[in-house]
Amino acid sequence: MTDGIRRTGPPLALQKLRENFYLVQLQLAETPSADWKRLFYDTQQSPPPEFPPRAVEISGHLLRFRSDASTVEQKVAWIDRWIERANQKEAAMGGRLDEERRRRREELSREQAELADLNTRWAKL
Repeated sequence: MTDGIRRTGPPLALQKLRENFYLVQLQLAETPSADWKRLFYDTQQSPPPEFPPRAVEISGHLLRFRSDASTVEQKVAWIDRWIERANQKEAAMGGRLDEERRRRREELSREQAELADLNTRWAKL
């Protein structure tokens, strides 16, 4: 059994959108399932009105949000709580999601091996 989705590093400023307002990115240890994303967005208790979960875009294993520099730390703390809550809800749903995650990891591993083989074959082209 896994510990669920985890953030793997600090926030990174990707782009300055306007004065003191940035596109910020967080990296996750793995790509969340559609069920986990639904739990992240929909099962939060009392999110702040100025920063609802839907303000966070999940794309692959990356989370992105917009923020002024002074509130990034606070928003990351909210996101960490939302990640933990989604993990708790997912764990409560039982082994079906764990099995789905295991299959996704195996598929990803096979895809990465296939890409590595192609890149090795093409390295001398």
